[in-house]
Amino acid sequence: MKTTLALALLGLAALPEATLACPVCFDRDDEARIAFLATTGLLTLLPLGLVAGFGVWLRRRTREEDEDGGEG
Repeated sequence: MKTTLALALLGLAALPEATLACPVCFDRDDEARIAFLATTGLLTLLPLGLVAGFGVWLRRRTREEDEDGGEG
C-alpha cells in the first residue's frame, strides 16, 4: 500500500503537466471565466434544489394525507 502510494507520488512528480487543470478553467477571457463559474454554480446547486424541492413536495403531500385522514 505504501509502495503504491510512493510510486504514484513519484510518477506525479515526474510528470507535473499531468496534474494541471484543463485550460478552460484558467481562461484569460473574463466572459468565458464568468460563464464557467456560472455553469459550475448551476451544476452545483441544481441537484441540491431538486432534493430540497422533493422534500418540500413530500412534506406537503404527507400533511395533505394527514388532513384527509389517510383516505384517497
